[in-house]
Amino acid sequence: MAYLSQVKSNGKQYIYLCMYVGTQQYSTRKERRVYSFGESKKALIRMKRWKRKFSEFPRELLDLGCGMKELEEWIQTIETGVTKTGRKFMTSVKRATF
Repeated sequence: MAYLSQVKSNGKQYIYLCMYVGTQQYSTRKERRVYSFGESKKALIRMKRWKRKFSEFPRELLDLGCGMKELEEWIQTIETGVTKTGRKFMTSVKRATF
C-alpha cells in the first residue's frame, strides 16, 4: 500500500510516495520512499496535469500499481490537508485554481 508523506526542508515542503516495508536492515525506518513528487506547490500542478493528460502519468507509478483513482486521492489529500483515512496532512498548498 502506497501513501503520501511530506518532509519540510529549508522552508519548503516536499511530497513523497512511500510504501510500508516493515523492518529494514541497518535502518529503523518502516517505510521506503518510492517516488518523489517534489515541492508541494509544483507537485500539485504536476498531478493536476497528469489528471488531464493521463498519458503523461509516470511509468514508475503505473508499475507500482497506482492509477487514476490514487492520483485523485493524492490531489484531494494535498488540497484539503486530510488523507482518505481522516489523518491530517498539513501542506502549505490549499485549493487553488490551475
